[in-house]
Amino acid sequence: MLCLKEKNIRMSKSIDFTRTGTLKLLCFLAAVAMLLPLPVMEYVGEESYYTLSVIEMWISGDYWHHLIFGGVWPKTPMFHWFILAICHVIGLEHVDIAARLVSVFASWGAALVAALFARHLFPQRANVGWLAALIYLTMGEITFWYGWLGYADATFAAFLFASIATLWLAMERRHLGWFVLSLLFVSCAYMTKNITAYALFGLAGMVLMIRFKCWRLLLHPLFIVLGISALTVPWLYQHYFSQTGSNAMLAVGDGLRNFSGFNFMAYLQHWISYPAIFIFRSLPLSLLFLYLWLGKKQRFHVDGPLLILCWVLLVCLLPFWLSAAGSPRYLVPLYGLIAMLLTGFLLQLDSKMLRMAMISMLVIIVVKIPYSFAVLPYIKDWRADHSLKTVVVDVLDKTRGKPVYTRNDTAVGLSVAAYMNVRLPLEQHIRWDIVD
Repeated sequence: MLCLKEKNIRMSKSIDFTRTGTLKLLCFLAAVAMLLPLPVMEYVGEESYYTLSVIEMWISGDYWHHLIFGGVWPKTPMFHWFILAICHVIGLEHVDIAARLVSVFASWGAALVAALFARHLFPQRANVGWLAALIYLTMGEITFWYGWLGYADATFAAFLFASIATLWLAMERRHLGWFVLSLLFVSCAYMTKNITAYALFGLAGMVLMIRFKCWRLLLHPLFIVLGISALTVPWLYQHYFSQTGSNAMLAVGDGLRNFSGFNFMAYLQHWISYPAIFIFRSLPLSLLFLYLWLGKKQRFHVDGPLLILCWVLLVCLLPFWLSAAGSPRYLVPLYGLIAMLLTGFLLQLDSKMLRMAMISMLVIIVVKIPYSFAVLPYIKDWRADHSLKTVVVDVLDKTRGKPVYTRNDTAVGLSVAAYMNVRLPLEQHIRWDIVD
């Protein structure tokens, strides 16, 4: 046993984790691991909220409105479009897998943005692009949850991260082309989720203008015209395409509810726990760096691009941090910037600590296998009170072609309806019960 342990130690030490081939292999494994939970999980939370709407879009041919049981919800539709595109390839009966594939593809896209952006921020280090992509793909919140879950958050995060990265290049280089690209990305982020995209984009832009001293761009006619044009996208969508109420006001209302109706202790608890949640969900490297800083007295230099990243992160985090009920879900768009910060810290480690960091990311990839095939299904599927498909089979057996109505608009109710609708002909789809 001792000999075997010593042999494994020698093998781990002989592996050069900074080699291009090794980094490419780890990135490939991390990317493939994102796919593991897709076919083994029932609907989680609000996934069916999106897929049920996609089914109705597919049937009605109305691709601009977020439809559920024939009713229109004031939500933007781009995430649904991506799901529909995949459904045309794999079939509508696999709409649950399609929604998750969109999130996985978005996570891969965000990893690509991380790779390209890292090469700009840290050009002195070879292979830094592969390293940054690996860091993003192995961060806890991305690999274990929102990076593959069939929510709009991963896609929203990818577009917003791309918009801030290209805005950074536009401000640093005073380049109109990068600015146009950043506006396209932030507009796609809005069309994926909500007006929060413009708020975070604007906060990041203020920091970048201060750091790069490019306030004069606010007086440049082309920058002004293009910026105003991008800001009109929500108005154009609501007035000429959706006509279902203000998605922007809905987002503002949701945000204000995070500040109202809470006592001081609720605020205090949130102020203390929120940064800790952010750090924990950025594991493994965030926890490793915290250990090195507190336990090993490792000191990290925060200057140049790392200092700007810290300011952008702080300013974008602040609105959610100051509230009393800001969900950790709101932090998903910031993990791309966190990946850049962790990359900068990783480049400051010696070879021994660097090997430890790389092994920790490898461990995350390995743990993803039992997590996907054992832990997640046990939590969501294997317990009798969580088996949605069992309920669907039971309802289908009892109704046998009869019309089925529902008043259940909870996540569970929508999930059962979504599973039933892909198994039923159009005329037997679940309908909303409007009888008093």
